[in-house]
Amino acid sequence: MSTVLLALPLPAGSTEEMVREFAQEVNSKMDEFTKSRTDIGATQEAWAIQDTPDGGKLFILCLSGDDPVKSNRMFAESQEAFDRWFKDKAGSLLNANFDQPLPPITRTLFDWRA
Repeated sequence: MSTVLLALPLPAGSTEEMVREFAQEVNSKMDEFTKSRTDIGATQEAWAIQDTPDGGKLFILCLSGDDPVKSNRMFAESQEAFDRWFKDKAGSLLNANFDQPLPPITRTLFDWRA
């Protein structure tokens, strides 16, 4: 299993509370979310907000699976109804285009597992 991490600055106009509300919406559609992620081969997805020293906030995405880079590409290509809804909502919230694969902008330098 591999993991990719992605950090995006939370843009002006978006708040941690808005991300929390979106997470609640996703939780209310868990069957659709699970199917979406299973279809692309993802086995884990976690979101976090991190405060930065300058008062900003980062949205952190953790995506795991056999090939999370491929999963990312497959999600970008998907036009399934749930995926379309998710990409539109998340894209607006994070000022990102989820119809394009997110660039693997992190590089794992150390990964310890028990």
